Amino acid sequence: MSNHLTEERIAAALAAATQPEGETPWRLLLTKPPTTYVNVRSALTLAGMPDLWPFSGKGERTILAEASRAEVVHGLARRDGYLQALAAAEHMLSTAPVLPTNVDVRLAHWDDGPCLVFSYHKDPAAVREFAAHFGTEVAEHPHLEDGIRIETAGTTESGVRFEAYTLVDRPAVAE
Repeated sequence: MSNHLTEERIAAALAAATQPEGETPWRLLLTKPPTTYVNVRSALTLAGMPDLWPFSGKGERTILAEASRAEVVHGLARRDGYLQALAAAEHMLSTAPVLPTNVDVRLAHWDDGPCLVFSYHKDPAAVREFAAHFGTEVAEHPHLEDGIRIETAGTTESGVRFEAYTLVDRPAVAE
């Protein structure tokens, strides 16, 4: 997944954001804004653990300012992930041989990148056509007590993960 968190974009996002009162002004911070998930999480985690503040070598106002700035960067990165996924969804839907019943965009953590989930209502043939079109393998797994999940998964050229699935009833066993 490409990272569009440039200094210019972050600066523009910070200029448009309102900083909470009582913090060191962002423009006076000696550190640069974080551009990676690890650095964002680090700033947010430190802000949530006041017992560690004395060991950081930073004052409370600075720690809180770095955390609020990290929140802005976090939101920017998540927005980028969603937009990248929506662009991939548009491309995939425009070429898919069978339209899904539902499309979900998932983005739990922006360092993992987005994931598109295409679901088909009780339509194994549609999942197989989808897989053949996008060059992925189909797998079947038990689902709950009496069902089967038929699925395929892959990654687009732009790095967006995707999966397509359907749930069907398990065939009745003849006695």
